[in-house]
Order: sequence, then C-alpha cells, then structure tokens
Amino acid sequence: MAKYSDALRGYAFSVHKRDGFKCCFCGLDGTTSFDSWLSLSWDHLLPKGHPERDNPEFIVTACNFCNTADNRYFDLALKRGLKFDNMTKDELVAQRLPYVLKTRRSYRDFWLENVVNQDKIQNIRLDHA
Repeated sequence: MAKYSDALRGYAFSVHKRDGFKCCFCGLDGTTSFDSWLSLSWDHLLPKGHPERDNPEFIVTACNFCNTADNRYFDLALKRGLKFDNMTKDELVAQRLPYVLKTRRSYRDFWLENVVNQDKIQNIRLDHA
C-alpha cells in the first residue's frame, strides 16, 4: 500500500482494519458504503498526558459523531468518577459507551422532532424502537 499522510488511508488505517472498519460505539460499518467509510475516525480512549494515550491498543475506530459525542468526557472524568489506569481497551470502551449513547439519543430525538418529515416519524420509531 502506498504511503498516505491522512487518517483514513494512512496513520489510522491499521486501527480501522483491526476494528473491522466499524465504529466501536454505534457499529457504523465503513465497508457498507463509501460515505460510511468517509465518516470513520480514530478515537483516543485515554486522556491527554496519559503515558499510553498514543499506544494503538488504546485507540479505536469511531465514526465522527461518536468520536465527538461527549466532547467533555475527559474534562468531566473526575466528577463522574471515571478511571483510566489498568483498564483494557474493551473496558475503556464500555466505560465511555453510556455517555456516547446518551448524546446520540438526544440528537436522535432532536432530529425526529425538528428534521424528519412528521409523516415518517411513526414508521421510524417503530423500525428503531
């Protein structure tokens, strides 16, 4: 493979490949469409300053939304009682998942109320209940 300097084709590619090109939070699958693949990013599971932050073992594939869904996650870690040391990648994802999903639900509710054609809402709610 040629050398690329961007994330999708370059420095994050090995992480995306390891994760099956799927967002570890919502499951968006980058193999299903070009647009889905374009929305993938990588997400650090450890805060800035942590000695293992840039270790690929603690970086996961996330879609752009999930990556930024709880953009105060690390800022609020102490208040929320979160810890980061001596945890596996899967434990760190599980710890963050409720905060990401809460934000996704909030955005979905807004989308349903303000963006989607009101005639379609009942079908969407039934399909994704």
